[in-house]
Amino acid sequence: MQIDEQLNSKLKKIKAVLTDVDGVLTDSTMNFFVTPQGQTVEVKKFSAYDGIAFHLLRDAGFITGIITGGNAPATEWRFRSLGVDFLYYNFLSKLTPLQDFMERTGLKAEEIIFVGDDLIDMQALNIVGVPCATQNACTEVKSSAVYITQKAGGKGAFREVAELVLKAQGLWPQMLKNAQEGKIGHSAKKKLQVIDYKTWNPAYKNVF
Repeated sequence: MQIDEQLNSKLKKIKAVLTDVDGVLTDSTMNFFVTPQGQTVEVKKFSAYDGIAFHLLRDAGFITGIITGGNAPATEWRFRSLGVDFLYYNFLSKLTPLQDFMERTGLKAEEIIFVGDDLIDMQALNIVGVPCATQNACTEVKSSAVYITQKAGGKGAFREVAELVLKAQGLWPQMLKNAQEGKIGHSAKKKLQVIDYKTWNPAYKNVF
């Protein structure tokens, strides 16, 4: 995969990788079933390749985060198990959580990648240093991106972006060495910080 000098220069500044969930870490399909107790539960289908990508980024010292308009318990369980740093729930506008993330971490917009696929991601994509869109993203989102993945959401698109950053910063050989030594994912996991929009806005209504 050939990367031009301008994008490569931007990738070298990255310290955090943030992403949407539905349509990026999944294929955008939303599956629901009703338990014997009458509770409706949403089931998420995640890619194992993307899971390893979160481990690789953590091992390399990057901050990772999720910004989603959804609130499925499976999402929190998945990213807590992967050692992700931040999870923003119920945020249809991605601008507010992005600004909060920068305040909490002290990072600048140019030091952040965001991966999105749909219209509600555009605010974040227009601010971050490296806006990325998945292959299945809508036309407007692709127009806001400096990189469009070859993989579709739920099929390793996030892994593709992670490798892009790691290779641009010369960290890929160390990741391969870690793999050969069985050390992928052995770095210390931080406690997942969960920020829920419901606590920000008393008038919150779940549109999903």
